[in-house]
Amino acid sequence: MSHGIKADRSQTFLLPPSLEDWLHPGHPARFVADLVDELDLEALGFRVSPGREGRPHYAPELLLGVWLFGWMDRIRSVRNLEKACLRDLAFLWLTGNRHPDHNTLWRFFRDNKAPLTNLFKVVIKLAAKAGLVGFALHALDGTKMKAASSMETALHRTKLEEELKKIDKFVEQGVAAIEAAEARSEPSWGMPESLQDKLARREVIRAEIRLLDAEKTNHVHPAEPQARTMRLRGSSPALAYNAQAVVDHDSDLIVAIGVSADETDHHQLVPMAQEVLDTFGKVADQTLGDAGYASGEQFDEAERRHLPVLVNVQAESSEKGDYAKSCFTYDAKRDVYVCPLGETLPFETIQNPSTGKPTAMRIYRCQNFACPEIAKCTKDKRGRAIKRLFTEDAFMRQVERQTPPVMQTLMSLRKDIVEHIFGIVKSNDGFARFTVRGLKGARAQWSLASLAVNLRKIWQAGHADYLLVAAEA
Repeated sequence: MSHGIKADRSQTFLLPPSLEDWLHPGHPARFVADLVDELDLEALGFRVSPGREGRPHYAPELLLGVWLFGWMDRIRSVRNLEKACLRDLAFLWLTGNRHPDHNTLWRFFRDNKAPLTNLFKVVIKLAAKAGLVGFALHALDGTKMKAASSMETALHRTKLEEELKKIDKFVEQGVAAIEAAEARSEPSWGMPESLQDKLARREVIRAEIRLLDAEKTNHVHPAEPQARTMRLRGSSPALAYNAQAVVDHDSDLIVAIGVSADETDHHQLVPMAQEVLDTFGKVADQTLGDAGYASGEQFDEAERRHLPVLVNVQAESSEKGDYAKSCFTYDAKRDVYVCPLGETLPFETIQNPSTGKPTAMRIYRCQNFACPEIAKCTKDKRGRAIKRLFTEDAFMRQVERQTPPVMQTLMSLRKDIVEHIFGIVKSNDGFARFTVRGLKGARAQWSLASLAVNLRKIWQAGHADYLLVAAEA
């Protein structure tokens, strides 16, 4: 019968243990440490708060290594990072058996939000320098990420206005009662405490409504006024941010990121393509986007900046039958549309952009109510109307670019190129909500999430050495 192996905690080592023996040579923590060592953290703006009472502080490269490897290993909270630095061999090796606490780790993140945001750009530039990024085809998409603040504790215009009406009515009744008492020459003992409380609450509500007016929204959180109410897939509206990513078809790496408070993607096409251009000095031969990016203004701006984009354009509801919009001809000289029967549709009015629409448009309407084809053409009692964007020409040129079969093939690849990235971040990595308030914090966390995805892909593909060589050069 074999003997059980028991723990001998009194044993001593003939030679001191070596940290290098704790981690096998191919461990990703070594990749992170080597990468951090090659970065010029001072030039990137990383800083660390000095220790109290003259005590030494943790170097920025140590703390940055913990944050990067933590996000790669799906450990994000400062308390769990602190535990990892006490328990996990990879973190013990990475820190040289040092043990930064959660306060130290949090202060590093708080003080370095901008450098952490820029770090993503630095690393992906190194990947491009190492030949790991292709520029044949990029795809763009966005996802709504919940903000740290909750809708339950936010200010809502409707509720505030209802409460204000009730308070106004209560105050009016109270003032009337006081005035009636004074008219009867009854002794006055001052304003009732309940009325004073209501008056104070009324001023608070008025200040909160002014905050909503200043932010030009109907929902806002006082602690996080930059967050906006957005409809998330599969859930009720919530305070959120719009996180963007551009992904390279060849390498599956994220090449550009962004976070905004825009509730739609209508104005994100050019900024994200420009982000790629600013980072690498060039853009892909084609950048793909879904229908959420379709905007005549953005198409026009992309043309002016020579940014080649292909965006799915949804057909208008009127695009069917013999009297679809495409069957009407625009006469620029007369500024009218001409229908298939030769009837003219003169300019009627300018329609202001409604919620979610990217731009205003001009309306042209038929005045021939005796037309024999009117029943087939429209159900509008005011007559058939044609909408024309101010950037209609750029919009139509985008439609024409998509006509060749090769372009249709490219556009069919968009979903496969980019959408799985959000599944990795939200489902695999479990990062579905920002945990710090404000755009700066959200951008820093989105940078870490995207950087973690890229570093894992580079390491798993066996390309870590290429990136490190590029960093050394």
